[in-house]
Amino acid sequence: MKWIEKVTLSLLFAGLLITVGCSSDKYPDELSLEDAPETIAEAFKDEKNANIKSMATQATQLLKSRNYTGAHGILKQLMTLPDLNPEQRDLIAAGLMAVAENLNKAAEQGNAQAGRYLKQQSFGK
Repeated sequence: MKWIEKVTLSLLFAGLLITVGCSSDKYPDELSLEDAPETIAEAFKDEKNANIKSMATQATQLLKSRNYTGAHGILKQLMTLPDLNPEQRDLIAAGLMAVAENLNKAAEQGNAQAGRYLKQQSFGK
């Protein structure tokens, strides 16, 4: 298995563990990169927590501009916030998986920025 594939699988597995928890049988629905900005914006449009709403808005803007390394970082931060409801958490997890898959494909096709980002993520930097 290629190193990049191992990193991506590790990131996906970590996202699933964070999202689903060890005792739950529910997995996040798939989300395409094309649908992610609008879906995330809709899910957080009535969010009362200004920090969460701001982060969700930033993630949607990064996804729209195809800045997937930036979007991945913001989505990871969102996942750590305790005030998300289960639907929001599942949606963010699905977004993380879609972005991680895209970054992996980009790195495999020679995108140096995506490769560096995935390498940094694998070392916890």
